[in-house]
Amino acid sequence: MTTSSFRHALRGLALAAAFAAVAPPLRAQVTVDDRVNQLAENVKKKKDDEAATVIDGIAKNFATFSEEDKKKVTAAVEKCLAANRGDDDNKLFEAVFVAFMNMGELGEKATVRGLGSPSVAKRKGVLSGALRSLGSHKDPANTKTISDMLKNSEPLVVAGAADGLAFYADQPEKIRRPIVEELVKAYATYGSAATSGQADNKQKGQAKDKLAIVESPLREALKKMTNQEFKDYSAAQKWYNDNKGKKWDEPSKN
Repeated sequence: MTTSSFRHALRGLALAAAFAAVAPPLRAQVTVDDRVNQLAENVKKKKDDEAATVIDGIAKNFATFSEEDKKKVTAAVEKCLAANRGDDDNKLFEAVFVAFMNMGELGEKATVRGLGSPSVAKRKGVLSGALRSLGSHKDPANTKTISDMLKNSEPLVVAGAADGLAFYADQPEKIRRPIVEELVKAYATYGSAATSGQADNKQKGQAKDKLAIVESPLREALKKMTNQEFKDYSAAQKWYNDNKGKKWDEPSKN
């Protein structure tokens, strides 16, 4: 090696050493076990912001996991529903059902089980989100479960059920028909209560407040299901009565 080549080599080594000194170390790949353990630790310490971040990461990477790892992370996320939190502390539970939307059939089944969880049933906002999550999977077997929630006493839950049913707008007519019937019934229940001439001002005011929560989700779901615009509940009722015996338009593609 010539003196010039030797100096050049030394210079290259010096530059490499200098770069190594300042360059950050390569991050090790986060494993499924890392995610599961970190989630459990965050939940235990009630670090729900951090737990929600881990759950989000699991959902975003779910498709890349092996089948066994998919089962493992689904179980870990579902376990969060058993966490002890205050009645108004919903962040962890909400993150769970958002994640389930992106976790395929395993997420769907976990959502069905979650609907019966005490931590979900007593939180109307969480239950509402769970119904949206369930509807997003578009499994016809779940339409009755969601439709039954249109009769729930909490308007926020009814709104979530309507949003969940709207996901079925691209389904065949035989699936949409019973959904539309239940949506129209729910809309009529809230709409007629808000316009009742027999109610006093206080009752009518309460009914109008409830209608304000459910009307937009119900009307939007009906629009997607029928390709029709309805200005109020009576218009929806009339359309359904006039068309329940006729062939409907093709499913919405929106």
